[in-house]
Amino acid sequence: MKKIAVALASCVVLTLGLFLFFNDSSGEDSTIVVQEIDDNEQSDVMQDELEQLSQEQQDKMLEEYILDFWEKERGLVETIAEEKSLSLEIFARPYMHTLTEREYLQLSPEDREKADAEIGEDYRQIRSHVLDTVAEAESLIADKDYLSAEAYLVHILEMGRELGANKEGMLRTRLVGTACRGRALKGLVKLYTQTGDNSMVQMAQEQLSEEEEEMEEIRTAAQQREANT
Repeated sequence: MKKIAVALASCVVLTLGLFLFFNDSSGEDSTIVVQEIDDNEQSDVMQDELEQLSQEQQDKMLEEYILDFWEKERGLVETIAEEKSLSLEIFARPYMHTLTEREYLQLSPEDREKADAEIGEDYRQIRSHVLDTVAEAESLIADKDYLSAEAYLVHILEMGRELGANKEGMLRTRLVGTACRGRALKGLVKLYTQTGDNSMVQMAQEQLSEEEEEMEEIRTAAQQREANT
């Protein structure tokens, strides 16, 4: 078993040597020959050193080699490098509009905390505005001022669409967007039902079903993200 591990570990060393060999751009034949001899001698030395390693050390070397390969294969190495380079300072305010979910996860813990504080306050203001506007629309519906009520609800619907326009945006922002659109569409269903506009009722109901499906998709994505962090 140890001989197999040594042989595989030797292959790791040889692979690295071949990588350097084939990427050597010096172009001189004599240099290549010398390099080949040096590589062979170095491989023999490393072979002797590898045989002195314990089975556990050899297994660890192979595991690191395999892990490094798959990280490069999946592009994880580049992703990690990108994550270390992002700073909150490069993003404009409000962060809930300018940060994508990927970019948010690439922030440092300190920058993420700063962003959370500002984003949380923005969400509270939006929630308050939506609840007040929908309440006003419902009051107008009760007073049969349908035109004004529809204008209020369309305003909330447009706000929700703006929040969810970027499909790469933060999951929380997109979730707030679906909630806004859902509130507006429920109000519009009620309004069109009272005015007897059946075609508009059907359209609003269809859009509402789509919003509920999207909300469930976003919640699933958020749960998966939490499970992977």
